Amino acid sequence: MRIAASILLLTVSLAADAPSFTVGALRRDGVVIPFAAYDGKRWVSRWPPPSRDESVPINLNSVPGRWWGPAGARESWQAWIVGEPREVPPLKVVQPDVVDVHCTRQIGLRTDYRPAEVPPPPLEQPYPKDGLAVSPPQNVERVQIVGPLSAELAPMQAILTETFNRAERETASRFRHPIREKVREQREPEIEAAYAFGSEPRVYYVESIRAYREISGNDCTIAFGTGWFLRGGATFKALEMTVDVLPCDKYGATYMLPFGVMRLNGKVYWLAQYSGWDHERFVVVEIKPKQVEAVVNAWGGGC
Repeated sequence: MRIAASILLLTVSLAADAPSFTVGALRRDGVVIPFAAYDGKRWVSRWPPPSRDESVPINLNSVPGRWWGPAGARESWQAWIVGEPREVPPLKVVQPDVVDVHCTRQIGLRTDYRPAEVPPPPLEQPYPKDGLAVSPPQNVERVQIVGPLSAELAPMQAILTETFNRAERETASRFRHPIREKVREQREPEIEAAYAFGSEPRVYYVESIRAYREISGNDCTIAFGTGWFLRGGATFKALEMTVDVLPCDKYGATYMLPFGVMRLNGKVYWLAQYSGWDHERFVVVEIKPKQVEAVVNAWGGGC
């Protein structure tokens, strides 16, 4: 009950509908990929997904109106850079463009953005994203990166282990797991990455692993877990967790890049990219007292 009540405090905002706007992923080469739009009450995804056949509009005025969503065509964008407090001048769209995304191509908006680092070659995949682009400007709150060995995460270990075990058993029920349950659960999962937002309650997204090696030493398996947790006071609560069983090169794993958090009409939304070796997607996740819900899950390309 305490966590549920705290979530209500976390989400307090003006009763009036928020203005409409569009958000996009800001690539390091300056191309913005719009992936969601807010109409004042709900999220929609209108921008076309990656394709091999889509024709590129010759200029901003040629972009079909149905692609934009409720805020209409956007020439100027506000940039929020992940992990950096630096101010970035408003971005101006130069022209529509197309970029390679894994085995497909994606239409985006090339801007005059100047990154702090030299952009990598266009064929690097998944291509680095520097942050979130928003138009018209909106407030975006930053997600904190929490070190895996941080004292803040130590009290989470018990609920993490319990939830990880339960999720791995669910995965094992669908196929023959190479490691017996009794052997698996002798070890605690290790946190690889953790992200957090808020204070009371505090929301966490955690990536964790448990590695297994056969007696022969030649075969290796990893259980890779991703999960959402809430902390209210000194109490941690699991909202959702999945565990995938992967080879030790982690092929098939999906990692999060958190863009930031937005509070709109009494609700909290966490915006992020999920990506792996051969895929990426962009999400808007609503954080609720008892669960998380992806209100936008926009395909970003894959093989």
